Amino acid sequence: MGTEFHDDLLQDYSEAELLHHIRASPRHASTPTIYLLSATLLAKIYEPSLIEDVIKTTEVVRQLGIRAPCIKRTIIYERDAFCVMERIQGATLEEMWTRLSWCMTIKIAFQLRHFVKLLRSMTSSTAGSLATGECLSFWLEDRYGLPARSRAEDIAYFIQFWMNFVSIRKEIEAATQVSADAKRHISPIARTFIFTHHDLAPRNLIVDSSGQLWLIDWDYAGFYPIYFEYASLQNFHTPEDWGLFTRLRWNLFSWIAVGRYEQDADVLRLIRFKFTRFAVGRRFELLAKGGPSRIPVS
Repeated sequence: MGTEFHDDLLQDYSEAELLHHIRASPRHASTPTIYLLSATLLAKIYEPSLIEDVIKTTEVVRQLGIRAPCIKRTIIYERDAFCVMERIQGATLEEMWTRLSWCMTIKIAFQLRHFVKLLRSMTSSTAGSLATGECLSFWLEDRYGLPARSRAEDIAYFIQFWMNFVSIRKEIEAATQVSADAKRHISPIARTFIFTHHDLAPRNLIVDSSGQLWLIDWDYAGFYPIYFEYASLQNFHTPEDWGLFTRLRWNLFSWIAVGRYEQDADVLRLIRFKFTRFAVGRRFELLAKGGPSRIPVS
């Protein structure tokens, strides 16, 4: 079997041949789940259960007019699925941010603002991904998660629980208490969810040689509260070489692109901190009183 991959033969390769070419290709320096097949194509590894959502999301966002990589072919082998897609030529905002001018910053921000407006034109009464409805948001991912196509009440319950969470001991005590007010107070939340990319960090925003913005890595995309996009856009480790004005430019970029929801983002960051440390914190309440979850409680 030859080792040289040819783009024009992509659809002609057998699955075994394509898998051989993928595994013979170099991996992306910072993302080991990506193989660089050629100058114009790459292959990304997924769990097979995610493929339906990945394909559906890519089709929808491209139909909306958003610049995103096109999936050319998918194969499933044992426990892995591989998506062969366009390799966008350009630099990520992470790579170019420190040398980007204020003028170019604003230009790119308005391109992203336009894409976000297109995304927000799609709404849903339930949360989750486009095809399966799975709630894959990293803002909602404690040990038990939330069920597919969660309702507004489910999202509100989850956020309220973790906002009130103090310790495992307190939760054990609360779960065993019998009172007239057995249900937790649930803060109101918007009844309509908007379509979000959900991971607009600088590493997922590519500017090509003509100055056009591309959005990559749609793995977490789905219908969620509007402020999830803002919080996710801020969800990255600030590089050490970003000075004060560099960080101010990113804040301006964020506000132009998606709006400003800092208080809501603070809530999401706080609950994520809590459920990362105490992932099973909801176990005792779920056992005693029930509640929405994706993974059964035992």
